Amino acid sequence: MIYLNLLLVFICIVFIHEFGHYFFARLFKAEVTDFSIGFGKPLYTFTDKNNTVWKISPILLGGYVKIKGLDTVFQKNSNEDPGSFQSLKLYQKILILFAGSFFNVVSAWFALFCVFFFFGIATFAPIIGNVADESSAQINDLRVNDIIVSINDNEIFEFNDIPKAMGDRDFISIIIQRNNILIEKNFELKFNNEVNRYLIGISSTNEPLINKFNFSKSIQNSLNFIPTYYSASINFLHKSYQNNTLSDQLAGPVGIVKMADQMMLDKIRGVIFLFIMISLFVGVFNLLPVPLLDGGHIVYFIISKIFSNSLPQLVTRIYIATGITIISFLFIFITFNDIFYK
Repeated sequence: MIYLNLLLVFICIVFIHEFGHYFFARLFKAEVTDFSIGFGKPLYTFTDKNNTVWKISPILLGGYVKIKGLDTVFQKNSNEDPGSFQSLKLYQKILILFAGSFFNVVSAWFALFCVFFFFGIATFAPIIGNVADESSAQINDLRVNDIIVSINDNEIFEFNDIPKAMGDRDFISIIIQRNNILIEKNFELKFNNEVNRYLIGISSTNEPLINKFNFSKSIQNSLNFIPTYYSASINFLHKSYQNNTLSDQLAGPVGIVKMADQMMLDKIRGVIFLFIMISLFVGVFNLLPVPLLDGGHIVYFIISKIFSNSLPQLVTRIYIATGITIISFLFIFITFNDIFYK
């Protein structure tokens, strides 16, 4: 069941990405000849009323949408018949290429919204559950079960409000409630090098409040999660690079399969979480300005337009060869790393 769920996640993400390309191609009246999930000889085909051949193929490492004329787009004298990719305006080509990643990110956001809305948002009351030793809180006599009322004149409704109220200041004014008595304290904070910010030195209780079916909060949390995820991922990769542990953190399809039993894929939350993580990764990875990725194509077509679609054939060949080399190297390196080191 775990591996079946993993396979369904891969298929769903590939379908959504390629459907983004398909949707915008059809929107701009381009003729889509093929829509394939996977590579290789098709296991199943279906031709719709627009003469698009829908395929399911056995090698489920990706997919593709084939638009009329797209296979000759890098040739000097390409076909610009109506309905072909070459006949489209530059902004239309960019939107078609961008759409796959856009659909991945939007689908991840929608899954996040559903998690927050249906499963609930875990919040913690602004009650101190623990005071760290030798912290600013302990030095200034903050105690377990104190209720935090406000910080720096900002009212505190839940524990997550505390970092926002603190900001980057090294000094705070805090009002707490203890035994129904309000107490005001003003003190300096200690700087924590691990998180690179000033901390009070307190943590919440272990009893979360689950808030379900809150539409506005679900929208807000799901929108906030995406930039936070990308920011945290960049910081994590940067630290891994500095610590020379980057290769240990990379995982491809083989690595994900090997770790499948650790991802709680037998539970709906684990499946949704994996879908969100991979969708957000695919959404950004495909927009990298690497030749043959969607982002690389966007850069290529913009440069080509600047040169009035008359780039020398040698430049195009170098572009294609560079893309094949980079992607092949990444695939071989990550697969080798997955097999022998994970």
